[in-house]
Amino acid sequence: MILKTNLLTAQIPIKYLIIPIFIAKNNQSVKIAFVANTSWNLYNFRLNLIQGFLEKGIEVVCIAPYDTYSEELKKLPLEYIPVKMNSKGNNPFVDLLLVHQLKRIYTHTKPDIILQYTIKPNIYGTLAAKLAGIPVLNTVTGLGTVFLHDTWVSYIAQRLYKFSFQFASKVVFQNDDDRTLFVKMNLVSPDKTHIVGGSGVNTERFKAGHTTSFSISSPFQFLMVSRLLFDKGIQEFAEASKKLHLQHGSAVECVLIGAIDSDKNLGISKEHVEHWAATHHIVYKPFSTDIINDYKQSTYVVLPSYREGLPKSLLEAGACSKPLIATNVAGCKDVVIDQWNGYLCEVKNAEDLLNKMNMAFQLAPEKINEQGINSRSRTEKYFSDKIIFNEYFCLIEQVLQQKLN
Repeated sequence: MILKTNLLTAQIPIKYLIIPIFIAKNNQSVKIAFVANTSWNLYNFRLNLIQGFLEKGIEVVCIAPYDTYSEELKKLPLEYIPVKMNSKGNNPFVDLLLVHQLKRIYTHTKPDIILQYTIKPNIYGTLAAKLAGIPVLNTVTGLGTVFLHDTWVSYIAQRLYKFSFQFASKVVFQNDDDRTLFVKMNLVSPDKTHIVGGSGVNTERFKAGHTTSFSISSPFQFLMVSRLLFDKGIQEFAEASKKLHLQHGSAVECVLIGAIDSDKNLGISKEHVEHWAATHHIVYKPFSTDIINDYKQSTYVVLPSYREGLPKSLLEAGACSKPLIATNVAGCKDVVIDQWNGYLCEVKNAEDLLNKMNMAFQLAPEKINEQGINSRSRTEKYFSDKIIFNEYFCLIEQVLQQKLN
């Protein structure tokens, strides 16, 4: 059976004008498994890709621990299989039990290829897939705490990456900095690596009311959308918010949207957030199903993260024609071009973040509008879900062709 993409649109650059073909054995349709450490991750970050494969008549299996988003996955025409996995645990000896569990699932479901995300599926899922004889395509969505913090757990995780990635067919990175680091540390063979710009943004869904113009909100609003982790730069955002309020009063509003994270070491507690709301003049909101409207109400979207794969909030905000402020680090600098569609600031530097937010506040409305238009243009050109789907489709085709040969 031959399955073809139909992804040619005027917005896709010339290098992406490819019609990849899947050739399946015995005239059976292709089956793809998606694996992550939470159902929340699959639903919030991989949904565009999952729906793209479903629309092409490809069977999809989602494998992840059960949470509230598992029910959302079950509403789709796919197979959902729960798996026991402690996403926060750091005992590799306990996690080795995950290899046996995933091997049993992979052997039972018999996918043609497995797409794995997050560290534990990337490491232990790759070993399970090797034992089951199924090719895998791993995606490193960001380096996270394994590389941001120098601990014995980080050391072991890096060694496990090196061991398991020798069995992966391909390893996808979301920015070149991450790929370069993995290759430099000899964690992966360079010939296996590829760059894909995130999971893609639905630019038809995420868009401003008028893509060529938008009104400046009153007050001037800086919005940060993120998991509530210190590594996301929320401390710096809070400090900048306090000083902005002292300088400009009610003319400026800083809004933080994010869910309280359960990681006690890196997560920010509810009490901490409430303290910032009371003393640093931050308006806090939990994650909303109406996030597009939240983006539209903002003037600038901010992410002072310490490191990213490719930040979803900046991509979504860019699609909504919003100018951006982010740190000059891997991932963020792939989305934000300094003084073109926003500003880049120094990492872990609240004072520099404050300076860039003040620059934005003092910018003429037509210049703010121009930066927003540039954000939309860059998102359409490089990060739309159509482009990302086509890139994954091509990579999967290569793996399946190698499997048949």
